[in-house]
Amino acid sequence: MMLCSSLRTRIRSWLRDYDKIQAVAVILIYIQIGCALAGSLGALYNGVLLINLAIALFALVAIESSSQSLGRTYAVLLCCAILLDITWFILFSQEIWDISKKSYGTFFIFSVRLALSMQIVGFSVRLASSLLWIQMYRLGVSSAANMASPADDLRNSFLNPPTHDVAGVMSDSEATVGGSIYDPAYYSSLFEDAHDYGYQGHKLSIGNVLESTSGAEASQLKSCIGKSFRAVEEESALNKQ
Repeated sequence: MMLCSSLRTRIRSWLRDYDKIQAVAVILIYIQIGCALAGSLGALYNGVLLINLAIALFALVAIESSSQSLGRTYAVLLCCAILLDITWFILFSQEIWDISKKSYGTFFIFSVRLALSMQIVGFSVRLASSLLWIQMYRLGVSSAANMASPADDLRNSFLNPPTHDVAGVMSDSEATVGGSIYDPAYYSSLFEDAHDYGYQGHKLSIGNVLESTSGAEASQLKSCIGKSFRAVEEESALNKQ
């Protein structure tokens, strides 16, 4: 009883761990790819295996890119693949199993039955994978239900469940920075302050430069600076008129 209860507790904790479930789902996708590649060696009836191979590769792209839209698209494709497998079994499994050695060679029959076997294994793996994806979706939705903004509940719920603390800190920092940068009144006041005090700051910075130079160089700089100041004052007088 103690062993069963501890095993049940471990299974429940594992089913609540999103990262572990996703890791197992990726392993199952690789198994599907291997089955599809092996089954594609069949001389006939291997079209469905190539379709399953394409869907499995699409699933890897969806997981690696952490795209919500691609994840939902793969969930739909997974359901379609399971229905396609069932239809394929109904139509061709009995025919493949009853192939006569008199009509076809040994390697031909072996390749076709290999395709059937890989299709059976891949179908079983897809069923298990669909259960894991349903659990991943449930964990994502339960995490998104606690978010403050209901508009983002399902956008961040499938392949990468939200982290509330980090998201809250990031949103606060973005609000602060965005408010200071994109506030027109604040931004225009910066330009007004720079326009009012820029001339005085320019004088102070030039005075510091003059103090650090020698006498001959200072006289040359003074003459050049005097001309520039007069030009600036004339331009400002013209602008005021």
